[in-house]
Amino acid sequence: MALILPILFIFYILYKIYLEKLNKYKLIKYLKVIINTNYILLIIVSSLISNTYLIYLNSRYNSFYKNTPNKIGTEAIIVEDSVEKEYSRIYTIKVKKGELKGKRFYISVRKDEILEYGDLIYLKGEYLIPNESRNYKGFNYREYLKTKKIYGTIRVEGKVKVLENNKLNTVFVISNKIRKEIISRCDLLLPEQTSKLLIGILIGDKSGISQDIIDDFKTSNLSHMIAVSGAHTSYIILGMTYILTKSKVSKRWIYVVTIFILILFMFITNFTSSVTRACFMSIIIMVGNLLYRKSDTINSICLSLLIILIANPFSINEIGLELSYLGTIGIILYNNNIEDLLNRFNINSKVSKLLAVSISAYLTIMPIMMLKCNTVSLTFFISNFFAYPFLGFSLILGFITICISLISFELAKIFSIPLNLCLKILIFISKFTSKIPLSKILVKTPYLFSIISIYLLIFILNYIVSIYNSNKNLRYFQKKIIKLIKKENLKKSMLLVIISVFLFQSIYYFYSLIPRQLKVYFIDVGQGDSCLIVSPNNKKILIDGGEGEPEVLLSYLLARRIKTIDYIMISHFDSDHCNGLIEVINTLNVKNIIISNQAYLCDEYKNIKNIINLKKINVIHVKQGDKLNIEQDLKIDILYPPEKLEYDDLNNNSIVAKVTYNSFSILFTGDIEKSEKNLLEKYKEKLKSDVIKVSHHGSKTSSSEEFIKAVKPKIALIGVGENNKFGHPNIETIRRLENINCKIYRTDKMGEIVIKVDKIKRIKIDTML
Repeated sequence: MALILPILFIFYILYKIYLEKLNKYKLIKYLKVIINTNYILLIIVSSLISNTYLIYLNSRYNSFYKNTPNKIGTEAIIVEDSVEKEYSRIYTIKVKKGELKGKRFYISVRKDEILEYGDLIYLKGEYLIPNESRNYKGFNYREYLKTKKIYGTIRVEGKVKVLENNKLNTVFVISNKIRKEIISRCDLLLPEQTSKLLIGILIGDKSGISQDIIDDFKTSNLSHMIAVSGAHTSYIILGMTYILTKSKVSKRWIYVVTIFILILFMFITNFTSSVTRACFMSIIIMVGNLLYRKSDTINSICLSLLIILIANPFSINEIGLELSYLGTIGIILYNNNIEDLLNRFNINSKVSKLLAVSISAYLTIMPIMMLKCNTVSLTFFISNFFAYPFLGFSLILGFITICISLISFELAKIFSIPLNLCLKILIFISKFTSKIPLSKILVKTPYLFSIISIYLLIFILNYIVSIYNSNKNLRYFQKKIIKLIKKENLKKSMLLVIISVFLFQSIYYFYSLIPRQLKVYFIDVGQGDSCLIVSPNNKKILIDGGEGEPEVLLSYLLARRIKTIDYIMISHFDSDHCNGLIEVINTLNVKNIIISNQAYLCDEYKNIKNIINLKKINVIHVKQGDKLNIEQDLKIDILYPPEKLEYDDLNNNSIVAKVTYNSFSILFTGDIEKSEKNLLEKYKEKLKSDVIKVSHHGSKTSSSEEFIKAVKPKIALIGVGENNKFGHPNIETIRRLENINCKIYRTDKMGEIVIKVDKIKRIKIDTML
């Protein structure tokens, strides 16, 4: 992140080289520029400045997290409207006075407490430090908040006291009023479904859009349409230019008015990254025209990004900003070549223009989507091709209809009829294209080397296409490619690539022969349990899956580069153990699912059973006394429940399984309570294990003293949610474990817990926090 300035400089040079089609004299010229002492000095100085600035900002945040007291009382101003949660409302505040002056926080208040934008308030509450990644490559909430300059959350105690109203800058107050007026008039003019969609399209507020529509737009790769992207800005500029030109306004005044509208639009949309990028770029170009300076797109991109990063360097971690800039760069690099290629196949020029923009943008964002979202789409250009005209129509007609409603509401109602139809078509397109096969392909998180390789391949293919487009004669193209291949340097490069691939494969093969460790990943899934075991021969066993927060477990498995699971064991069918598995079973390749007879008594099993039947997954029914041989040194003994269930409740019928790897063992206990006595009667000697997964999240109704002494664990794993309402783990349970000198590892305090064991029982334990 701190090297952004030198990276932009190098990109600029490479772009210039590319424009010259790798002419050797120009190449030498630009290489001389790169190795010029002044430019090297510029890169070093800019790197030092950016690194120093970043270290300084990080130290400020870290110092604040360490030194801020748990209780905060302060005056602040509401700087964003509320976001409604299940049990509370979240507002963004900016502190007005004292040591915290200028800092931003989220505040959590009661759902019935309504505050207004611009209110000066006094509050008291508990300060909550934002979490870092709790699992491998998991979501880092702390870094996310840094992109918004927010220091954490204050959970308000009691009632917030409103001191004054409208204490924000006049521009912010006016822009917020415009925002609210747009929302109000959309609701009055249109039915709820299309009204909420139009609000998302116009100002990027998705809070009212139904989850089904959001999911359809996401799967069909149209999310940018309800997040206010650069396309929206382009349509605004086109609309303003057209209206002002027809009004006989001079060109210079068109630029001035459009700049003013773009600045206002940034305020209304709360300076979202994609809008800020597009508006800054357009403003820079128009200011250049006003000053009679020739515009340069690459300069505008670099300058707009520089302005955003000076304001907040952590913005570079925001995926919206990354996709926005990469999409724009893709259009600059590849659009002309792709459009020319499509035209050569006699595709209509308007169609080829739309397709070329979509394809060229997606080529550059695709590797980042693979890295950060684990998805690839082969239908991106189809959905965008059909949706873009309706987006433009909805956006322009939406603003016109709202403006007309200020003069005549009845006339605006007439305009809302075609607008409503257009929005319904957009919803239909998103729904239809989301069902097309290959619209969302899940991929493992790629290595950085793979990302670089994909970008290089795209660049090479684009160069080949440019050669093909340069002459209509196919034979000429073939000769050109053959001539290129015959070049001595290219031959050497190809030979080097082949040797490198061969060496890489050989090293990987010999590496695979080296004995590996048993790896146990105790995943932080909040108030629930989930554990992944990877055997020395790379067999994957997943035991339980947590409550099922949106795609937490699925994202974790893809980050671990896992798409095939050999065994899923469901200890019992409480939601905090099985619901997180639904998405995993539905999406990944699961070979076997292990259940007990308890499953057939549970409604939760019905959802999973439907997927099992649809995907024809093998189901293994286990009972007390069964044994599963996973591989040579790894086996699973089923200690409970018996075939005839002994209890009526879910917890006490949990599967209890002892996983043994050579002389190392780990006991998984589900949520057993009273059934501990049954296990002690039948398996008192066999219970002894090196590690215990503590039953029922460490509740006081489980892990009795007698049971703990029989297991004699050296290590205890407790899956428990941070600040959970159940008071888990219970202090008595903790003391019983401490009394036998057992080391306790908890997901609420430590995040993900990783245990690695080799053949001679050397144990290594790592935690995320």
